[in-house]
Amino acid sequence: MPDDIIIMVLSRLSVKEAVVTSILSTRWRFLWCNLQTLNFDARQALDNIDNDFRFYLSERYKYTKQVNGVIRSYNHPTLHHFRIRFYLTCEYTSVIDEWLKFAVKKKVESLELDLETNQKNYLHNTFNYSFPSRLSDKSTSIFPSANLESLKKLYLNSVNMRESVLGELLTKSPHLESISIHGSGYLTHIHVGGRDLKLKHFEIVECPHVVSVYLSDFGIESFTYVGQPIDLHLSGLPNLKNVVMSQGLAGLSNTVFGQILSCASTLQTLSFKIYHPLVSNSYLRM
Repeated sequence: MPDDIIIMVLSRLSVKEAVVTSILSTRWRFLWCNLQTLNFDARQALDNIDNDFRFYLSERYKYTKQVNGVIRSYNHPTLHHFRIRFYLTCEYTSVIDEWLKFAVKKKVESLELDLETNQKNYLHNTFNYSFPSRLSDKSTSIFPSANLESLKKLYLNSVNMRESVLGELLTKSPHLESISIHGSGYLTHIHVGGRDLKLKHFEIVECPHVVSVYLSDFGIESFTYVGQPIDLHLSGLPNLKNVVMSQGLAGLSNTVFGQILSCASTLQTLSFKIYHPLVSNSYLRM
């Protein structure tokens, strides 16, 4: 059987199953390293943790050991998709930093850090991992600017990010087309704009401290916001076709409709979900 066919078969297995095939024969030993997707999805482990949190320490140990073992052996020069899906806090900052260094070194195109449990609680973000913890320190930067040219998609869940880091990331990622940020505890005033940006899809979900979002003068095509009412400004967005807004009832009585009026002529799809928060700091559950 040709190697290409074997690699195609391996791509349909989980990372753990694909790596295990290396013991089948000498020929199979490193074939899994040709996989272009490393999806470390620990959904089953998270289910076990939800049922009994006493499993957390043992499952966390097994998960980090598996990821570390795979990235030490992976020798392909590039990586299309890298996904981390497990409940990890800032206690594991140094470990996650190393995983990100690996992904960027492999010129990753799609990067996902999903560090929440199955029982989402975006209000408790104090102990979130901060992405990336040393981006703004030029002497110890995880992400040298030359290595972000391949990044096209970024998904963050329960990962804290500051506005300065977001701005620098956009500057260093000339081909970044999609950003989804869920449950970040640091973002407050978000400003994204500039004709050089390639960003087409921007999503902000359950980031409890966001106060305002300004999007201007770039080719964004879709924007999603879920959370408490904010001050939203949209201008110079000729390609904006799809907007999803999900805010508390206060947004309806204020300016939620007027906020998107400037882009009404280009919109093809406009979705609203207005809900009544039980208390002032209540947030929509996805």
